Amino acid sequence: MAIFRNKLDERAIMLRPVHAFGRRASACQTVLKAADVSQVHAMVRWNRHTWEIVDQSRNGTTVNGERLPSGRWTALPVGAEVRMGVGDETAWTVVDLAPPVTCLFPVDGGVAPLALGLRENLLPDEHQPEVNVYFQDGRWMLEHIDGIEPLSDGAMVRTAVRTWEFVLCDDLAFTSENPITPSAPDSASADVALHFNVSQNEEHTSLSLVAEGKSVSLGERIHHYTLVTLARVRQKDAQRGIAPQSQGWIGLDELSRMLGVEPSYVNIQIFRAKHQILNALPPHLAEPPLVERRRGTVRLGNYPFEIQGGAQPV
Repeated sequence: MAIFRNKLDERAIMLRPVHAFGRRASACQTVLKAADVSQVHAMVRWNRHTWEIVDQSRNGTTVNGERLPSGRWTALPVGAEVRMGVGDETAWTVVDLAPPVTCLFPVDGGVAPLALGLRENLLPDEHQPEVNVYFQDGRWMLEHIDGIEPLSDGAMVRTAVRTWEFVLCDDLAFTSENPITPSAPDSASADVALHFNVSQNEEHTSLSLVAEGKSVSLGERIHHYTLVTLARVRQKDAQRGIAPQSQGWIGLDELSRMLGVEPSYVNIQIFRAKHQILNALPPHLAEPPLVERRRGTVRLGNYPFEIQGGAQPV
């Protein structure tokens, strides 16, 4: 994760594997507005071994005061000053030259960049999660209380305590070394099932995960009741003859009223349930969304389930 810091305003930027500096916004990741900066002034790239820079300007680029030869790639050292114009707004200090990786870069610089795991990244933390960033079907996704959306390079991921910039390094071997292969629609159903056991007074819900013929107890958790409530909604819709693609959808506000909690708390329970089940699943198994979202509604994903006990008929 290569980081440059601006000499004038101290702002930090994270470099993409190929990163252009210049005045043309459509061609450059970092836009410099100084009059002596060219449309595409200089480029920095990761060559899979080191970071290097090339000058493509009329007025020149210097590294530690030495002008770069035009058109020739030159290795960058940590701590170097890279200058692309006369003013300090065009001068950058090379802070870090670690290899690039898809990550979240804190806009305020208050914490270190967060390298992203493929399965889940709960923010601001796993104890009070507000959003989840994860990789699915070849795309990075952002899940929040209002739904799920794909993430594009440079998108902002916001929580109550911090804003992050999503830095995408999709031209590296990152995803190929950690593949999640999309499965056939019904393969996950054959591999994984959820077995709920609910106490008669509805105050305790335990969950067992059945995978590859083996049952693993996930114990009793508050978030299991959120899941079993979603399962019951889907079950009732199935009994009413509603088509599978339309079964189980419920407004987040209505689900919150059913559970007697705030919508933000329901969201936390959903994230916690995902965290527990993903960690319990064998890595090679298919992973349909545990809870699906669309326009303020949610439903239990495409997992077979059984419900035993409880005060409600099943």
